[in-house]
Amino acid sequence: MYMNKLKTIITTDGEIDDMNSLLHLCLYLNEIDLKGIVYTASQYHFNGDGEHTLGEVTPHYRTSGMVGLERPRKKFGPDPDGKNLKSFRPFPMGWIENIWKGSYAEAYPFLRQNAEGYPSPEELLSITKVGNIEFEGDIRFDTEGSDLIKASLLSPDDEPVYLQSWGGANTIVRALLSTYEQYGRNDDWQLVSRRIARKTKVLGINQGVGQDNSWLDAKIPEIYPGLETLWPENIYGTYQLMGPGQPDIEEQFKASWFLKYIHNGKSALMNEYHLMGDGVRIEGEAEVYQFGLNATLDFGFPNVPAMHFNQYDFIGEGDSNTYIPLLSFGLRGNEDVLYPGLLGRMFANDEKGGLPYHPQTGKVESYNPFIRAYQNDWAARARWCYQTASEANHAPIVEISETDIMAKAGKTVEVSAVVSDPDYDEVSICWEVFPLYNKYSGVADNLRVWEVAHASTHFTVPADAASGDFFVLIIRAEDHNETPMTSFGTVVVHVE
Repeated sequence: MYMNKLKTIITTDGEIDDMNSLLHLCLYLNEIDLKGIVYTASQYHFNGDGEHTLGEVTPHYRTSGMVGLERPRKKFGPDPDGKNLKSFRPFPMGWIENIWKGSYAEAYPFLRQNAEGYPSPEELLSITKVGNIEFEGDIRFDTEGSDLIKASLLSPDDEPVYLQSWGGANTIVRALLSTYEQYGRNDDWQLVSRRIARKTKVLGINQGVGQDNSWLDAKIPEIYPGLETLWPENIYGTYQLMGPGQPDIEEQFKASWFLKYIHNGKSALMNEYHLMGDGVRIEGEAEVYQFGLNATLDFGFPNVPAMHFNQYDFIGEGDSNTYIPLLSFGLRGNEDVLYPGLLGRMFANDEKGGLPYHPQTGKVESYNPFIRAYQNDWAARARWCYQTASEANHAPIVEISETDIMAKAGKTVEVSAVVSDPDYDEVSICWEVFPLYNKYSGVADNLRVWEVAHASTHFTVPADAASGDFFVLIIRAEDHNETPMTSFGTVVVHVE
């Protein structure tokens, strides 16, 4: 179904949304090449070392500290008394390993029946490491986690490695600094740094800003010029933003959907997924953020009222924005940032994008045409945790005859796909053109393929298209099933 697996390493500060992101990602571990998952610290969570204070280790800290837990909040920004903290909202060590040894191990025999490539619990345990967890922005010393990242950066292959920052950037920064400290005085350092910058892609740090100040404080952009930080066009599942505000997916973030498809008592793995008011207490977490006990979202921001939820409504998956773009589903966003993926385009460094046309409202506003397919896929894969391959649903297979087509302006080209379904379900297909993802210098406003519901169809390049323009044509294939699954295929027509 998907393209080549991308190499990636995750760093996490263990907040409840991180836990949810990891539990959700468990269903997609066969679609990525996970090289490590590393505990790290952030401005929101650090475990301390029992001796030092935050101010001794990180004078330029950002934590709001204890005043940030007051309701109503009276102060914002870094807490002047935060320098005295010896730990802050410490996350429970071992929660990742407990997933691998417990609920993932229980689901693993079923997961591997339904798709190839799922890593074993033992493999996952071997790549789970402790990074720089003591303090926010702490980059004092190398750790097992930073060493694992460093080894991946220095591996002899030139495959990209995607570093995901689910917490602070400090463990990633420590790996980059350690590499510089070891090789920075060598004559070939410029070659080494350019190679590392070329192969390293960092997700979760936007314009140098992460969940601590270590990225810019350590001058990483100066040491590794050209190293890209990536951010998706559309956001998925952050706190206070259950979905992108789309009518077609709102019900998929409500209690009734979760109780039917995810938290339904049939999968230990998915039953660990945290929901509002589910009765689960998180070790080390502040009372105001015990969403499983109070079902209330209140960050104390000015002019933002507390939000009260029904029991078993969605809490958040704020860090899934870093791994979802690595999944292809037949889209080509992880091949080239100019093309869309499940969260739309990826923007590099300080690049910004425009807003798309939202067909459900007729307005130019945030809209993700692919996210409903991802939600439906989640419901189907949740059953992979307890159903055999003969019982479960599987995605259609889309094979594109020619993925890149060269054509002159005004020419009509044939685009063709072969669509099948491994479960012999009926499949509905539709070709789509999304103007935001084209590079088009002309003015035509009705770009479409002919025979949109046929696997083989045609597209006419606008007569005013210029050389170097391109058009992204996407076929959507969705099977007819109680838990439908969707695969896409992407054809890019390049103007000669």
